Amino acid sequence: MSKHDLQKEYDQIPVPQAALQERIRQGIKQGKREQQIKRPKRLRRLVVSTGLAASLLITSTFVIPSFATAMAKVPLLGQMYRPFLEQENTGTAIGQKQLATTIHQVASDQGIDIQVIDAYYDGATIGMNLIATVVPDVKPEIRSGLYELFKGDQRFAGTETKEVVQFKQVKGIWQARIEYTLGEIKLQDKIQIPVVLTDVFGVHGNWTFNVPVKRLPVTEQVYGTTVKNPIYRTDITLNRLIQGKGSTSFDYTTRSPKKERARVEMTLLDQFGKEIIRNWTWSTQSVKRTKTATEAVEQSRLILGNYVIPKGSYLLQPSLRIDLKTQPIPLTKPLPYREQSETHPLKMEITSIETTSEQVVVEFSTNSRSSQFDTKLDIRNSMYLLKGTEPPDGREIKAKVTVLDADKQTFRATFQLPEPSEHTREEYYLETGYSNTLVNTPLELQPIPFTVD
Repeated sequence: MSKHDLQKEYDQIPVPQAALQERIRQGIKQGKREQQIKRPKRLRRLVVSTGLAASLLITSTFVIPSFATAMAKVPLLGQMYRPFLEQENTGTAIGQKQLATTIHQVASDQGIDIQVIDAYYDGATIGMNLIATVVPDVKPEIRSGLYELFKGDQRFAGTETKEVVQFKQVKGIWQARIEYTLGEIKLQDKIQIPVVLTDVFGVHGNWTFNVPVKRLPVTEQVYGTTVKNPIYRTDITLNRLIQGKGSTSFDYTTRSPKKERARVEMTLLDQFGKEIIRNWTWSTQSVKRTKTATEAVEQSRLILGNYVIPKGSYLLQPSLRIDLKTQPIPLTKPLPYREQSETHPLKMEITSIETTSEQVVVEFSTNSRSSQFDTKLDIRNSMYLLKGTEPPDGREIKAKVTVLDADKQTFRATFQLPEPSEHTREEYYLETGYSNTLVNTPLELQPIPFTVD
């Protein structure tokens, strides 16, 4: 399929942008009410290429089901969305097996009643099912609620979460499900879950619950298997398997250079290397992160919801993404200017920066293994010009990218200034986009073998 045909199918997908924007607006509005606003640091933007589009959207706080369904029908992208649609979540399996505990807690505010009808605690996952009654007739994009778990609970300090839950009408009843992965190393048998909902169906209020859950019986298997990747200076240890009634969890530890943030995604394979389930980053919880004199040690937990792994031999296939912090560089920087991770083989070199009163032209090379199309897309979306290192209004000047030499992987980025400047070289800074291209270029590590007894 040509790029034109792929773009045409992509453009025809009915994405509910209003829903996305409204939920973000609700979150920002609620956050401003509850805490003092600090000026945020510039956020690293993950660039969407064909090889990463699905995982980036699923990594977001929420996924719009109609969009995921539509994307599953698009060639190339569809094969990445289908595992997400088929996997669903732990609550799906718990509901089918009727293992949730009846709760019946009701909270009323602003004329809207919300009830927690049942809850569950399976493996390392907690969840609850809600229904809402006496709700206003509102647009689809605000049929949701902003909720916060563990607010004010010192036992879970630092793990509190604030997210959006979507309500769906099933047989005339508005239903929703909240699900959360616990980040404790030692999991408790019983937990009280403080829950606060606000901005429900577009109405600001306060619906507070304290939901008790008892952990369902689990099977745990300890491994301690370490696979080393000396080329990438990254070792991964599979610590244990937690098998619940509706989910499978893996605890593992990553050791990597402390200057760089290593993010590991896992794919579950059978013993012959055939893919069973691909992990999207939304289902991985960072349990604990520490640093030694030379390395960073991160303990993580991977949750495969609605999946109980059968007995047999398997492989966990890790892929490594390096999240490297970089700073915009002045246009007066001595050239050539090279950027390269300690761990990742990806290189970028700025060879020339030419300035006039109206534009800046940057020539650079990279050894990216991505196609020219994806490389241009990466750079176009992540390389930008800044007036100063942190403009107060957040303005960024995007580049027009052209290929100079396809074989040598050399490119030219041209930035048109919004207004003429007599001191272009002194006033403007360049964000090279290297860190974004780096995090968008995963490395395949050695697989980890294990057996489920």
